[in-house]
Amino acid sequence: MILDPSAPLRTGFRLRILDSVKAKVQRLALIRMFHSRKRERLVRNYFFISVILIAGGLISAGLLEIYFRYSESLEQVHLAQQDVASRAAFEIERFIRNVATNMTAFAKSADANSPSSFVENEFELRRLLFLAPAITEVLVMDADGIVKSQVSRFRAVAHLLKNDLSQSAAFRQSRQGQSHFGRVYFRDSDSYLTVAVPIEPFPGEVVGVLQAETSLRDILDVVSGARFGAAGYRFVVTRSGDLIAHSNFSLVLQHRDLTSLRQVKAAFQAGPDALRPKAMVAYNTEGKKVFSSHALIPILDWAVFIERPVEEAYAPIYASLLRTAILLLIGLGVALVASFFVARRVVRPLETLRQGVEQIGSGNLSARLDITTGDEIEILGDEFNKMAAQLREAYTGLERKVAERTRELTVANAKLGGASQLKSQFLANVNHELRTPVSAIISYGGLVLSDTQGQISQLQKENLQDLLNNAERLLNLIDSLLDIAMIEAGKLEVRIEAVELEEIIRSAVTTIESTLNRNHVQLIRNIAPDLPALNTDRDKLRQIVLNLLDNAVKFTERGEIKISASHQNGALRLEVSDTGIGIRKEDLNQVFEEFRRGGSSTAKKYRGTGLGLAIVKRLVGLLDGSIDVSSEVNVGSTFTVTLPLDYESRKAT
Repeated sequence: MILDPSAPLRTGFRLRILDSVKAKVQRLALIRMFHSRKRERLVRNYFFISVILIAGGLISAGLLEIYFRYSESLEQVHLAQQDVASRAAFEIERFIRNVATNMTAFAKSADANSPSSFVENEFELRRLLFLAPAITEVLVMDADGIVKSQVSRFRAVAHLLKNDLSQSAAFRQSRQGQSHFGRVYFRDSDSYLTVAVPIEPFPGEVVGVLQAETSLRDILDVVSGARFGAAGYRFVVTRSGDLIAHSNFSLVLQHRDLTSLRQVKAAFQAGPDALRPKAMVAYNTEGKKVFSSHALIPILDWAVFIERPVEEAYAPIYASLLRTAILLLIGLGVALVASFFVARRVVRPLETLRQGVEQIGSGNLSARLDITTGDEIEILGDEFNKMAAQLREAYTGLERKVAERTRELTVANAKLGGASQLKSQFLANVNHELRTPVSAIISYGGLVLSDTQGQISQLQKENLQDLLNNAERLLNLIDSLLDIAMIEAGKLEVRIEAVELEEIIRSAVTTIESTLNRNHVQLIRNIAPDLPALNTDRDKLRQIVLNLLDNAVKFTERGEIKISASHQNGALRLEVSDTGIGIRKEDLNQVFEEFRRGGSSTAKKYRGTGLGLAIVKRLVGLLDGSIDVSSEVNVGSTFTVTLPLDYESRKAT
């Protein structure tokens, strides 16, 4: 390869040296230029990342704290309200049980157990009224449900005496040995409850029923009149939805049906295993949103409700959440201040270091850093200054060496330029001083051989023929050298025309036919019938085919040579295979070099210049194609050439 004197610095030596330092500096500058838009300030990035991480952790912890604080506070509000509802339900149940207990004690007394003494025991009944002030009227029925005795607080004469109450629910249930608690009813704006117990002298032996009318005014007034919180209230509801007690007594007088309220439905859900919420947010009779809790009274099938406006119920929760949020904000502020301090304390020196690296990258090798943090960053700055000083010294020495090598390369290029000129002159002399005489020798030798037929001896004739053969070999060598020189000089032009491959192969075979016959080699042609005409250089394609066939014939004795042609994906695939001596694997990458004929001693005994395959390689590249070779020693070789069917269209793409 001839070096260009106009570009002396484009050598491998210069590139190898500059890649060590100067090229790296230039690449840093290019990278900095291409990524200048993407680069952000280090302080800002660090601050933002710190804020995101610290704030994210604090906010996550704060949200979890708020969530659990909210759940715990809500549970505390519910428990407090539920406890009040449960105590109120317990008071009502205890009140009713006391009435039933007094009635049961009377029913077990000796006088009450005698049916004949029902009429005569009004004194005992009045004593029962004295013991149970809530009872306003009491009567005794025999086993058939006939009223035998009756006492009232407010009536002078018993109005149910001798009546038959055997069909009443109170008598039927008590006759079965069970206590009966009836439905609440109202009289003169007061609420009453019928309580009945069986009269049993002995367990399981019912001889009558004791029934009492119980006033609920006192107990319900106590329950409903008590306040809970600033705006809380209580009320009592039966399963049928009847409102029997309320802090607002006017609602009781209106006989409100509360079955449509969500909290009432939830309290009396059907089924023993039904999940009954103890507290919930719902709407009251006035359509206001309240926090409602309840407790059931199983023996009466009632429910006591405690309700407060949501604002009042949630006020402690909101206050707790507000305190937690304030603490969270304070912590977040402290974290932000700490992040900013760390950013200024740590990242600012790093920013100074980055600026120093930028100056080095831009070519300012005299840049130095002044970092006095008293920690590892200051040590890093000192090491950077040492590195910059060493880099400057190395760069200065490198420039001096590059200048020296540049001068040396300039001189070498000048010498190579002269050598190239001498080579051109030599090739011109070869063409003029050698090719012309050799051509004359061949012409005159052939003329002498033809004109002296029968006039010279057989030995003279063989010597003359041998002279012609060697002259032709010399002429082929000269032509090959000239071809190589013209290809390397770029003076070989491509002349495009329509070419039939069959014609090219036929012409090449005719040329080497005598050698084929002499070596007893069989030539097999396998040309695809649908192969189109090629748009390429005829002479160069012919030389490619001829050189490949000549190479195959040269190294094949008593075998066969096969030439195949087909088209694949818009390209010509030409294969020339033989059954010759083959090529070693370590020599495959050298067969296309000038004057290379393989490294085996067997290959060296065959004639040739070692330029045929080199010319094929260059001609194939000139026609925008490629060539590959595969071979095995003592088996044969296969050369595969791929050329575009249309040279011009391939070059256009």
